[in-house]
Amino acid sequence: MRRWPSLVVLIASLACGLGGWASAAQEDALAEPGSPAAPPEPPPPVLDALLRGRVFERGSLSPVADARIIAAGGLETTTDARGRFELHLPAGDVQLVVLSEAHQPLHVMEHLVSHEGLNVEYRLAPLDAKKRFRSKVRGEPHHEGERFELRDEELHMAPGTLGDPFRAIALLPGVAAPVPLLPLWVVRGSSPGTNGFFLDGMRVPQLFHFLVGGGIVQPELVDRIDFYPSAYDATFGRFSGGIVDGETRPARDGYHGQVELKLYDLSGLVEASLPKGVKLTVSGHYGWPAFIVHLIDKKADLQYWDFELRLDWKGLTVEAIGSFDSLAFARDQHTGGTKETIQDRFRLAFYRLQVRDRERWGRVELETAVVGGIDELASFGGAGVRKQSLAFRANLSAKWKRFRLLGGAELELQRFNAVNFSPGLAAAEPDELGDFSGSRGGVVGGAYIEGVIDLVPRRLQATVGTRLDFYHAGSVTLLGLDPRAQLKAQLLPRLSVHGGTGLYQQAPSFPVGLPGIDTFALQLGLQRAWQSAVGIEVSLPRAFDVSLSGYYNKFWNLNDGNIIDVVLGSGSDGACASPPPESLSGFPARVTRQLDGAAYGMELLLRRKTGRVTGWIAYTLSKSERIFSCGLRPGDYDQRHILNVVVQARLPWRIIAGVHLYFASGRPYTSYLQNGTDALRNDARLPSYVQVDVRLDREWLFKKWAVSAFLEVINLTYSTAVFLPSVPTEASNVQSALDSSSFHSLRLILPTIGVKARL
Repeated sequence: MRRWPSLVVLIASLACGLGGWASAAQEDALAEPGSPAAPPEPPPPVLDALLRGRVFERGSLSPVADARIIAAGGLETTTDARGRFELHLPAGDVQLVVLSEAHQPLHVMEHLVSHEGLNVEYRLAPLDAKKRFRSKVRGEPHHEGERFELRDEELHMAPGTLGDPFRAIALLPGVAAPVPLLPLWVVRGSSPGTNGFFLDGMRVPQLFHFLVGGGIVQPELVDRIDFYPSAYDATFGRFSGGIVDGETRPARDGYHGQVELKLYDLSGLVEASLPKGVKLTVSGHYGWPAFIVHLIDKKADLQYWDFELRLDWKGLTVEAIGSFDSLAFARDQHTGGTKETIQDRFRLAFYRLQVRDRERWGRVELETAVVGGIDELASFGGAGVRKQSLAFRANLSAKWKRFRLLGGAELELQRFNAVNFSPGLAAAEPDELGDFSGSRGGVVGGAYIEGVIDLVPRRLQATVGTRLDFYHAGSVTLLGLDPRAQLKAQLLPRLSVHGGTGLYQQAPSFPVGLPGIDTFALQLGLQRAWQSAVGIEVSLPRAFDVSLSGYYNKFWNLNDGNIIDVVLGSGSDGACASPPPESLSGFPARVTRQLDGAAYGMELLLRRKTGRVTGWIAYTLSKSERIFSCGLRPGDYDQRHILNVVVQARLPWRIIAGVHLYFASGRPYTSYLQNGTDALRNDARLPSYVQVDVRLDREWLFKKWAVSAFLEVINLTYSTAVFLPSVPTEASNVQSALDSSSFHSLRLILPTIGVKARL
């Protein structure tokens, strides 16, 4: 009986052996005859070497975040915000590729030693020049209404702008520029003095220096410009014309510098990332275009400068800007029988200090700011005015899934004082300033509330709002209540329509925007404009967009004085002219003409924003009318046809070439003096004007810095710009005046070249 367990164990062992043999035989039978045995899996690579380094953009000190470093075999990592990375790899020769969305791929081979680290630095070439203009975090506009947005190379390299971003506004539809080279804009038939300029939320009196001086801010800092020609929402107030809203960017990460030298000015920029997350930007600009001005008048002299200082920390921004222009004319003055040559100087200057904080709590966003300002204006003869102001503003927005609520308030305290900038000259014309003389205080402010609702998600959006503005100076207080509404509809994926209407009011204004000239002559009442506009936009193949807009603006009590007539001393303003307001005196009385009228027109814009060839075609067909003492006549700034064609092409060797064609039909003028007889105002037209501008940009990228150069020629066609007729006042009759009349004109070709070095 004891042998049975041993026998059972023996039988079980034989059964297991036979089962294993049968399974092996079955697998061999299933395999193809003559096939080799499967090789064993290789052991995983030994990651005993470390590759660490940083990735920068070639030609600068800018780190590249979120770049992918991929090794053969599938090992990869990404860079952090400072461009740093670490990657464990096997020892030996390793092939790598570095990828970034905005840069060209980089292929490298590295040799790694076991148990050792290797530090590297890779530099990626940008895909195209426009990438370097983009800030890391770009602010979006918080305003509704028809908007033309300009960014990147459209701002910095558009032909006909001398590299200045703000001059690109004159190339858009709805904008008439009566005087070439001068930033005197007539937007959809309104007066130039009714346009509003904003920079980082601050109201500024001007965006340009005289003549060829360019903008008041270093071009590289301008991140975005939004142009609202009319029918915008209630968040903008105290202006009855168009709005230009510019936004500058904070300093980039790391340390950067730039110097640009042109034929007539020098500018510099420094950006730095400081401890505790503080970012610092310092820029300056100085110009000496006297030799250009001497081509027009050898007795004239011109200089300008500006500066900007900006500190950013989290949501807090401290910003200081300043701008100065001086235009001088030498003239002979006879005093007590002696002759002496003196300098009449026209001077503009303004300074702003803003402390702005932006915070966000969930769906709520709050912006608060305090702005201190000094504005100065000195006219010929030395007399001038200085304005000191302190402004506060707060804007609150709350956003839900289908509804956004906005509200805000602002208050500005003002103090005006007459200043004698040239004591030796002021006695010549003691009453020249008129209502600008003396000392006075003023208070202006306003509040708005607005709702934006998606009636149909992603298809139909309505904006309804209203604002209340008040103006107080002396014993006069004015109130303006402005209801406004906008509507946007996405009819098809590539087809949308929009429209807007509303009331827009502002205090009496100078015919053009000047520092220190506001809140005066409130006894004349508010200027009012009822603006309406509709438009359609279509996205076409090959990255083309086309838009067609129509507008109608009705004006009341508009100050439409023709500043060109006043400056050049034309007698045409005497024909059919409205009398100056009885309550004004001096220079304000000569340039203030309160008129009613209307403007209407159509605008076509064909635009391509992306691709090797970009640009736009902007055509404006418009009519502007005013009710003069002799009836309804064309307005002084009426130009029926305006065409701008802008083409930019990115060529090999990092060359960007651009061409700008400008055509404008002539403004109206009065062809003869009244001279005791009835005369119709603006019964003739000045000649049409055609201008061609060209620009070439070339950039050379080195390891840590870059050099770029540009050549631009304004008015390559050497066209003659005619401003208005000059009729001798001593003519004995109308016919002799016509026979002897001539025109004030300017014929100038302006070539310029610039070199820029940056890191």
